[in-house]
Order: sequence, then structure tokens, then C-alpha cells
Amino acid sequence: MFERRVVFGKKQATSGELKKPLRPAPDAAGAAPAFHKKQWEDPRIGPMLRDAGFAPDDAASIAPSADNRLAVFAAASQRLQERTESFNRDMTARHGYCHALPFLVIDHKFWDGPHGAFLYAQLDLIGYDQWNVIMLAADPQTTEACGLAGHPGFLPAVTQAMTEQVIAWEARHNVLLKTLGTTASGDRDTSREQYEMEKDALRREIIDKAGWMKPRIIEDLLRKS
Repeated sequence: MFERRVVFGKKQATSGELKKPLRPAPDAAGAAPAFHKKQWEDPRIGPMLRDAGFAPDDAASIAPSADNRLAVFAAASQRLQERTESFNRDMTARHGYCHALPFLVIDHKFWDGPHGAFLYAQLDLIGYDQWNVIMLAADPQTTEACGLAGHPGFLPAVTQAMTEQVIAWEARHNVLLKTLGTTASGDRDTSREQYEMEKDALRREIIDKAGWMKPRIIEDLLRKS
């Protein structure tokens, strides 16, 4: 399915190897708006955001500063490292040996780019969290002892598929933004509430899609091992 054989030892960068957590670049003012600057300046979207009750200088409309976001990603990276260590301890207690490493369904390199910024700035998703992680064997001994699929390092086909999917989700979100402030009743709170409901549904769809991918990735890796 994903056209890559298992190659032990060639893996994604894991939480223990990252020099610094991934984070988006701030805007010129030093803070990244929850709605991108170009959206506030758009002659159609900007007024709709304001009509819906958002404001570019409101705390609710401003994402955390770069330093704060760095702390958030650092904490998520630390949690992933702790989960990995706990997983290896538990599996070693059961099977006598386990050296597993995390595999990210949406690869860590993705989070550096603009589509990664959409996921964390707009939808509060972080790639190190459990929804995006599979534990895979770092060596053949772990596969033999624990039955885990071998860590492939990097799966270009998975990255391509998830990139295309995220682009489609981002396009849907942009369409949703354009509907803000256009309710027949003119009730701004209702419009904003509807936006939050739709955004939450989109966030859940993304998490569910990653969950749907996990067993298929594992099945394909086991078949090729």
C-alpha cells in the first residue's frame, strides 16, 4: 500500500532527538494571530470575522506568542518521550525486551510548513500527541519479542496522502470562515458559535482520520517485514 520496506535504524526524528520543538514563525508583531494576518486583511473575510464577534486584538483571536508556543511543543515532546519510555518498560516486563520508537502519522517535517501551522494555530492540534502516534519496533528483536511492526523511518506515500488531506481540510476551513457573519438573523453570537461547532467537528474528523490510518500502516508494515 505505502511502497516502502521496513528499514530498522532509519527513523523519524523522535522526541529525544529534536533539538527544539517545531513551531510556526511569528508575525511581524511577534505574535501569530489565531486567524492569519492575510485573513484579517482580506476584503471579504476580514469584515465577516469582525461581524462574527472576532477582533484582531482580542485575546481569543490571538494565538500564543512564539515563546509560549515553543513551551507548548516542548511539553508535548516531553510527554511523548515519557509515554515511549513507559511503553517500553511495560512491554519489556511482558515480553522480556522492547525497544519501540514513535512514528508520526502526520510526519514531524510537515509541522514546519504552512499546513502544519493551520493544524496547530487554527485547530489546536500537536503532532506529538497520542492521536498522531504509533509505537513501532526499532529493531528486529523487538518485532520478534513483542510482535510490533518495524519502524520504517519515513513513509513518503503516507506523508503525501496526509498532506493532500490536510490541504482539503484547510480549504474547507477557509470556506467556513467566509460564511461567518452571514446568518439570516444577524445574531453574531450564533454565527460565532456555529463556527466553533464546525471547527470542532473538523478537528475531530482529522483525529479520526489519523486513527483510521494507524492499523492500515501497521498492517502494511507487517506484511512487508
